[in-house]
Amino acid sequence: MLGALFSRQVELTPDAVAVFHPDAREQLTYAELDRVADGVARVLTERGVGPGSFVGVCLPQGCRRIAAFLGVWKAGAAYVSMEPGHPADRHRFCVEDSGASCVITDAALAERFPPELVLPEFGMSPAEAGAPVEPPSVAPDSPAIVYYTSGTTGTPKGVLLGHASLAHFLAHLSGSGPDLPLAPGDRTAQITSPAFDATTFEVWATLTSGATLVILQRDLLTDGGLFGEEVRRHGISAMLVATSVFHEIALQNPQAFAPLRVLFVGGEAMDPRRARDVLATLSGTLVNAYGPTETTTFVTRHVVTDVTDETRTIPIGTPLPGLEAHVLDEWLRPVPEGERGELCMSGPCLSLGYLNRPEQTARAFVPHPERPDVTLYRTGDLVARGADGVLVYLGRADDQVKVRGHRIELGEIEARLLDHPDVANASVLVRGEETDRGLAGFVVPVPSAAAGTADRVRDALARELPEWMVPRLTVVDRLPLTPMGKVDRAALAALEPQREPEPVAAAPADGLSPLEQALSVMWRELLEADTVGPEDNFFSMGGHSILLGRLSARIRRDLEIRPPLRAFYSHATLGEQARMLESHGPDPARVAALVAGPGRKSGV
Repeated sequence: MLGALFSRQVELTPDAVAVFHPDAREQLTYAELDRVADGVARVLTERGVGPGSFVGVCLPQGCRRIAAFLGVWKAGAAYVSMEPGHPADRHRFCVEDSGASCVITDAALAERFPPELVLPEFGMSPAEAGAPVEPPSVAPDSPAIVYYTSGTTGTPKGVLLGHASLAHFLAHLSGSGPDLPLAPGDRTAQITSPAFDATTFEVWATLTSGATLVILQRDLLTDGGLFGEEVRRHGISAMLVATSVFHEIALQNPQAFAPLRVLFVGGEAMDPRRARDVLATLSGTLVNAYGPTETTTFVTRHVVTDVTDETRTIPIGTPLPGLEAHVLDEWLRPVPEGERGELCMSGPCLSLGYLNRPEQTARAFVPHPERPDVTLYRTGDLVARGADGVLVYLGRADDQVKVRGHRIELGEIEARLLDHPDVANASVLVRGEETDRGLAGFVVPVPSAAAGTADRVRDALARELPEWMVPRLTVVDRLPLTPMGKVDRAALAALEPQREPEPVAAAPADGLSPLEQALSVMWRELLEADTVGPEDNFFSMGGHSILLGRLSARIRRDLEIRPPLRAFYSHATLGEQARMLESHGPDPARVAALVAGPGRKSGV
């Protein structure tokens, strides 16, 4: 069904560029992408893949990943969208849980999966694809994509997006009938992780409209300067970014978004200050979008226009055509206009539920109490509806949080912490505001735990969970309790983050190399730390992707060297980062100036 939407576009614009990957110097026209996907579909069909099958796709950014997605659809199957940067354990879980018939991956990642499931790497030459494939017919309610999200029980759950819900989303993005906001001539940035449902907009809104998908490095999402350069360099006219990314880029360089014709932002509450800064130079339209994965990317939108100094809230707007937004109390009864209630969605936007989890599906997708033929998805989000019908987001009704654009169940992280043999008790919460929001974990060690508990536990989490789900850990003697016997989260939030004493004392500042000293200046400012030693780990000290982006931006500015952001992830200690920076030949005079002026703020 969705493959047919792409095929229709191939007929209309066969020679237009469909996918462009500038870093790889690679591009495919619509006709070429169609042929390469045909080759993928043929191999899948020969492996017995067809309607009802699931195929894992775990590939780095590039044209090959897009061809794999499309090839799975041409074979009549659904693809399980995986982020190659996630831990191996999570990859294996997604494949096992989904019952994937096979996995499309590359040589570097193949060892993570059972050998009998790995599909050989396919060619990217359209000439070698063979004859066109005739896709099998699939029912509208057949699965198309599986995205794994955080789960309350400590286990991720797969959200099944169906062909019909995706087709409805693509047909009603603009909110003005069947016309898409994208058209031939538009260039959409593909910059989001494939494990995040924003890629539904990036990839399929683009490739069913005749626009060009431009694949950009995700490193750009934390560096406002580079982000703005690349948007202009590649003529990007449309994109969807997570709210946390929007806030960070706007904080650093609000002019970065200026050339865009349409900018969708979604995932968390939008800060009016950042919206006002961006609107000052934005040439196009800013849209605040809302929608959980279970409702197919986004289901409400609000065009942001006038934002004054007095504006305190940016609405999430009104539903896309054909959808209904219900504001209900705990008994699923409508609440009066202006009052707080849970947002429940209905209509052709709803996903097919959770893969292999009928009980969780039944709890989240419930019949309307007065209209039995209508199914409601209970979002767990609290909203109020104004007299004009516009919805305003008011927060969550449970422990689910959004951090840097990712939906996280705190219970999943707590369950993983409690699984560790060194941990007797644990609690996780969110601290900070806007772009500095991060996860803080508090662990009570078992009596037999040796020194260094926080580092050991964090290393174990990092092998199981994505980086954005690994909290900064503080070891405490006990968790504070309220008079009712529950964990006192307010008391925990008030605690200052602590590091355990190092088994070996960190080297004093005068024992650091000049570059280590310069780097420690930046670390202390960003991480709000008093001292930093060569073996200290940026992430163990509370660092995360946004702070790492700020560090990278400052190094480019103050040292005039441009190491790739990914190098900071693979060199996480102070000493490792300094050696990595040394290989890029920084000017010794600039290094000395940084060491001599440690009080100067970075400004990013």
